[in-house]
Amino acid sequence: MTALEILKVNSSCEPIPIHVSQRALPQRECMQSIAAKATHATMWSALEILARYGVQIAVTIVLARLLTPTDFGLIAMLIVFTSVGVLLVDSGFGTALIQRQGITADDETTVFAYSMTIGAAAGFALWFAAPHIAAFYHQPQLVPLTRLVAWVLPLGALAAVPDALLTKRLDFAARAHAEIVASGISGFVAVALALNGFGVWSIAWQSVIAIGLRATLLWLYARWKPVGRVNHASFRRLFGFGGFMLLAQLLDTVYVRAQALLLGRLFDAATLGYYTLAQNAQQAPVGFVGTVLSRVGLPVFSELSGEPVRLRQALRLSLRVSLFLFLPCMIGLALAAKPLIALVYGARWLSAAPVLTLLALAAAPWPLHVLNLAALTACGRSDLLLRLELFKKPVSIALVLVAAPFGPIAVAAAVLLGSMLSIAVNTYYSQRMLSYGVLEQIVDQKHTLLLCLASAVAGWGILHWSAPTIVATLTSILAAAVVYLGGAAIFRNPAATELTHLSRSALASRLPGNKDTQP
Repeated sequence: MTALEILKVNSSCEPIPIHVSQRALPQRECMQSIAAKATHATMWSALEILARYGVQIAVTIVLARLLTPTDFGLIAMLIVFTSVGVLLVDSGFGTALIQRQGITADDETTVFAYSMTIGAAAGFALWFAAPHIAAFYHQPQLVPLTRLVAWVLPLGALAAVPDALLTKRLDFAARAHAEIVASGISGFVAVALALNGFGVWSIAWQSVIAIGLRATLLWLYARWKPVGRVNHASFRRLFGFGGFMLLAQLLDTVYVRAQALLLGRLFDAATLGYYTLAQNAQQAPVGFVGTVLSRVGLPVFSELSGEPVRLRQALRLSLRVSLFLFLPCMIGLALAAKPLIALVYGARWLSAAPVLTLLALAAAPWPLHVLNLAALTACGRSDLLLRLELFKKPVSIALVLVAAPFGPIAVAAAVLLGSMLSIAVNTYYSQRMLSYGVLEQIVDQKHTLLLCLASAVAGWGILHWSAPTIVATLTSILAAAVVYLGGAAIFRNPAATELTHLSRSALASRLPGNKDTQP
């Protein structure tokens, strides 16, 4: 999870004693107020993340046409190690700063000092480990590449606290500016380098420049200085929550990056490049939706953590709306993977198509994972979050280990199986704490699931019986969208109705004279 902010809605939604005021907010009005503010925050957060991913995807498409699968595979080999370093730099402190209200200047400075220390140490460790990493993969050119990419760790540590503070203030406009400028400039440099024959170095420099620019801009926008003192009590208090988050995230990162580690070790860089492109294509919508849902879901759920009935209602509403939007997109991506890859990335990347199909299906239930875990985290039970990861991740990692010798498609199939098994695990505590388990959650999505099935049949029929052309691909997408949205309107899908209501509420809250215009 990313650093999360707490929405300031409690003041308007706490019940007011009758003897103090006769204008107590009924529970329904309170829930509507929370929903409207959550929708407004979601819209701004989505805009910020969409801008970042939009630029990154555009640059990736251009680079995929200029570079080779081997170039992408070499960088993927290094992301295995930098991902672990990034987690160690954060160590769950970003989430802890947000989850715990009433943080002090000492808390902020303590997190900054820790992040910078770990960032520098991890960067040096990666620098000196470069020859060993190159030997592991049998790729000598990884030595200088590793030593360049190692800079992302200390540079990323600079942004840890400013990023969390801007998120906490709901200042998504500032974050969007930072993301767009950093992604745009670094992407321009990467494309220029690729055009001039720098190959894999263009991707490496893109990463370093993007991280450095983002850190600089977040500092400028946050206007923050480490004015507090490093405090051991602050460290212990924050790490008491963040430590569990760190271990849970480490398990998840090991699982995701083990796929690249094994494929890079057992096969060549080009094979890993195909898998990496498919994984990136799948993770763009997953990362977008997951970040938005966790960023807004945790603070909203945090406000309701002491009221199980209302928390269940909020979780149910969030799942309905998010799955209505997300599920058809991933099923469509799975069905149209081959023509889309040929259209967007070029014919030489077609080997990634079957991998993308399986990974997209694996990601289809992603909101179920994200929102159930966000509800658990909002209750301050990061220990239970770790318990879930300790249960499911060894199984998922074992599946990948067994599948890896058989190639990328087998690994993607293992990821799909692991995702399906994880649904029951991630909803376990929702059943115990909220009486809202996996069966009820799936039944709640029956209308959306039926619409997805109907639209998938329509889209698949056109792709199957038509020549593989751009026109056929676009026609299949359009037909599936018409069936899905038309069916939602005709049969009055509850999720579509709720989405319409939330959008109107969020828009109304921004009208002049409304007391809730301040986000």
